Amino acid sequence: MTKWKAQRLTDVQQRAAWNDYVPKHLLPRLHAFELMMAPYAIAHMKVGLKLSETGYRFGTEERARIYLTNALEPKVLQLPQIGFEALAEEAAAVNEIKWYKRFTVVIGNPPYSRVSQNQGAFIQGLLKDYKEPVSKEANQQPLDDDYIKFLRLAQYHQSIAKCSIIGFITNHTVISGILFRGVRQRFLEDQNLVAVLDLHGNANIKEKCSDGSKDENVFDILAGVAVTIGVKAPWLGALRCNFYELWGLRETKYAELVRLSSKQVCQPITPIAPYFF
Repeated sequence: MTKWKAQRLTDVQQRAAWNDYVPKHLLPRLHAFELMMAPYAIAHMKVGLKLSETGYRFGTEERARIYLTNALEPKVLQLPQIGFEALAEEAAAVNEIKWYKRFTVVIGNPPYSRVSQNQGAFIQGLLKDYKEPVSKEANQQPLDDDYIKFLRLAQYHQSIAKCSIIGFITNHTVISGILFRGVRQRFLEDQNLVAVLDLHGNANIKEKCSDGSKDENVFDILAGVAVTIGVKAPWLGALRCNFYELWGLRETKYAELVRLSSKQVCQPITPIAPYFF
């Protein structure tokens, strides 16, 4: 709305401009993939509610482009026969996106699953890039975790765009585990700027603050989490990396996340071979 205020439009004119902009220029640029039916329906509802809060009045047939699909499955040449017309149309729309769309921003909070059911040739082929640097490791199963596959998929989309941003929240083991050194190495190769925020909260190893006080997770899970942002923008020059970490109670971490920006807190670091910590 800021740009329309700068043009000295009245409130009525601003609302009209917004209702014209959303179906023509906003919704066509936003795409989301969801595998489960319930979250798929809830996502539509939440997007609709948020748009309604902004003053959008849904005056066109333009949809929220949230699709029922497995993001880790590739585009196909021939769609399978589906008995329900609505699902068939959804499958066709998703396939069109997977064939032709290029994304400059990819964000996600992928599921954690060490015993992954996603064993398709497409994602397994992409995953080889992360596994090759640790090919001599006896147990590579943690690299088959779904969140690693989604990170690799995001980097794949990044590789076919001239410039792009990845923003993911994942298990924080990916930034410190020795087995994940190949993930870090390959990820860094495609970036010009990386910012990592370790939110800790790892109940599996009973993490505590440096003074011995309680360290809580930001989610109701056992695995500690981290936020990773990768920017591919060649004009930024050589790779720069920044790191910050938060310890303490959940509410303290929430407050800090709201209050601070990455520019305010992140400290420059230099990941060094062979582990790229």
